[in-house]
Amino acid sequence: MELGSEDRDLVHREASSRTKTELTDNAPRIHKIGALSIAQIDKLIAELQEARNLLEFEEERIQREMVRYIKFVQMSLASLKIISDTVSGWHQPGHPMRRFLSLADDSTGAR
Repeated sequence: MELGSEDRDLVHREASSRTKTELTDNAPRIHKIGALSIAQIDKLIAELQEARNLLEFEEERIQREMVRYIKFVQMSLASLKIISDTVSGWHQPGHPMRRFLSLADDSTGAR
């Protein structure tokens, strides 16, 4: 048995009105579920922004620490060069410290 165009229109209208009624009845539930989802997304966005802020702060802190460390290393190397240059000068002929170094070598038996 085939449905005529009138029958098809009737079925279509019933399905359409039933769907509209179901949507209207379910609208508060859909709205509530949507609101919960939006609230969860907003909370996640806030947490991600907080994590981003923390990471940016830590990046800046680490950069400051690296700059301080580099300056410390440079100062240490400069101090070591001064000490090394000073001590190597003591071994030059005629330097006043050479006499003390000779005495120290004699007392320890080193040469």
